[in-house]
Order: sequence, then structure tokens, then C-alpha cells
Amino acid sequence: MDMKKIIYGAAALLVLASCQTEKEKLDAHHFDNKLYINSQNLSEEILVKPGLGKITRTLNLGTALQADEDITGVFVADTALVDTYRTIYMAPDVVALPLSMCAIENPEVTLKKGSNASTSATVVFSGLDDLNRNLVYVMPVALKNVDQIGVLKSKTTVYYVFKGAALINVVCNMSNNRAAAAAWKTPAKFQGMSTFTAEALVRQNAAGRLISTIMGVEGHYLLRIGDAGVPDTQLQIASSSNQTNSNMTLTLGQWTHIACVFNNGYTTVYFNGKKVLDNAYSGRTSVTWGAYGSDKGETTGSRYFWLGYSYADDRYFDGEMAEVRIWDHCLSAEEINADNHFYTVSPDSEGLIAYWKMDDGAGTTLKDSSPNGNDLTLDNPTKWPKVSLPEAE
Repeated sequence: MDMKKIIYGAAALLVLASCQTEKEKLDAHHFDNKLYINSQNLSEEILVKPGLGKITRTLNLGTALQADEDITGVFVADTALVDTYRTIYMAPDVVALPLSMCAIENPEVTLKKGSNASTSATVVFSGLDDLNRNLVYVMPVALKNVDQIGVLKSKTTVYYVFKGAALINVVCNMSNNRAAAAAWKTPAKFQGMSTFTAEALVRQNAAGRLISTIMGVEGHYLLRIGDAGVPDTQLQIASSSNQTNSNMTLTLGQWTHIACVFNNGYTTVYFNGKKVLDNAYSGRTSVTWGAYGSDKGETTGSRYFWLGYSYADDRYFDGEMAEVRIWDHCLSAEEINADNHFYTVSPDSEGLIAYWKMDDGAGTTLKDSSPNGNDLTLDNPTKWPKVSLPEAE
């Protein structure tokens, strides 16, 4: 027998055997088609802090191959599965999230014949501000009532885990940067303010420059650090009459909450709730903090409200800022020292003109969390350091 024919014949049989094996694999895969919750993470941690409000998540079903018939399933909040979570994740102390805080919209979903993805259900969590932030809560959402196909047991439940977060988790670095608005959405609120309160949580990381700026308008009313004859870590209220003293000194690398209260020309300043300047006359009876319009520079002699800038680029704030707020009235010492006030307030608080939490975490927009929409824009991209505030004592 011709040896070449033998070799070619054997090769052909191998190819045929290989093709048959692949077909058998495909057939086996087809008959083993399973339904599962179409989510990469079957356990999601959600950090709870004041003002979290209502949050939503979407869930749907999937199959590896196209379905041979319509498939339906139902998503159910099932606190009976909390014990399963405790065992799987070795977390004996977790407690069930109250069922009243979880609602599932469109819980029955359908995966149509010929498809491998279903319609979506929406899981809505609400009332989370009422949770005890010292506890860890779990809400299992499970797939139920599937009759048309086998279910992949390892992907039938998603666990939503709620735990107390630090009140501030990320802040904005202002080094070599500045932020302002081209136009206020509510310009009248910043005009002729005879009473107001300006607040900022700041961490100065470096000094060594004549002037650093927190916020305000150069030559009008400005919260700045340093000056000729003023130490480069000492806050100064610069207006028609400048006001400062040694009690208004920042400690490098440490967070300080500053509250500047203006009352018909007289300024009182608090550091971390302690009064450091008492009813000092500023030389003017009202303050206007305008937006810059089309002119961002000093060429026209016009000056505007900035974070981290006054008169010259080298007067930026070398450090981080958070929780910058402007109110249309004088906050009292009791309000300033209220529980967690340094780190958060309700965005819909009465008289809150602007509220830049400065926790955006990306981009160059500082979102105004108040209802007024007075967003600021950073001139340059920046760093967003992660923090945990308030710091543990």
C-alpha cells in the first residue's frame, strides 16, 4: 500500500474526529444552558453617610446561549438569606436591612426566545439616613420562580451590603489651581450681602509664599493667608480694613474648619468652632462676590470671586479644600458647632447660597450641592486625595 495514501487517510480521519468532537462539545454546551443573574459582582458594598438619599440598582438575567423559549423569573428581597451571607463571607455580626427600605420595581423579568439577556428590574433603596452607621446591614435580592430552564446556583443572589462611611472620603487639591464661575445661576444672592457666612474645611500642606488664598474677591473682601508682616500660615480677612491675629494660625498638615461670619460690616471668625476673631470692623457694610463673565484676568481691573486665587497666579492655596459653603445669613456659634457640621450639612438648608462639597473625585467641575446650581470650574485638572473625615481620635 502507498505510504502517502495511508498518511493522508489517517490525517483525514483525525480532522473528522476533531470536527465531531467540537460538535459534540457544542451540543453538550447547548443542553447545559443555564440562567443566571447577569452581574459581575454578587456582593456590592454601599457606603452610608448623611444625605445619601434614595439609590437604585438594576438587575437582569442572562444565559450563555440564546434561549429556546421565553423564560421568566422574579427578583425578591429575601432577608432569610442573610444567614447564608454570614456563612459565605464569615461576617457573623451583619444584620438584615429593614424590608421597608427596599422596593423592587418590575420584579418579574422576561428573557425572550432567541435572546440571552432579559428585561431589567430596578431595586430601590430609601430611608438609608435612618440606619445606625455603626452596624453593617445586608439585603439579599434573589432570583425566584424559574421553571423553563436550569439555574446556575452560584449566581442566583446579589447581596447589597450597607455600612457607615466616613462623612468625607475624597477632597480637592487646590495647589497651582483656582476655581470660579463664569456666571452665577442666582447672581442676586451674591450682591450687596449685608449678612453672610463663608465656610471652608482646609488643610494647608506647605507655606513659604507671601500670600495664599482661600476665597473671596481681591481688594473687596477676601479670606487669605499671609501678607507683608503676617505669617504665611495665619489667616487674614482682607477688606477695606484688614483683620488678623495670632489665634488665626493654621497648623500645616492638619484639617481646620473655618467659619467667617459677616454681620453688617463686622466679622467674627471661628476655627474648629472656637472663636478666634470677635466682631472686628471690616471697613464696609456689605459685600458683593461677583462672577467673572468673559474676563478671567486682571487686565480690566475687574475682580471676581475665586477659590484659591487673588490678583496673581502664585497666590493659590497649597493644600486641600472641602465643604466650602456660603450662607445668606449669620450662623450662630451653636449652629457652627452642631454635630458633624464641619463635615456635612443638608443641601436644602435654609439660606444656603452655594455648597461645594469638593468631593467630585474627577474632572474640573465643582458641583454646587445646594438647589441653586452655582457650579465652579477649575482652571486645571487636579488630584483628588482620598481621606477619612472626621479622623479617628
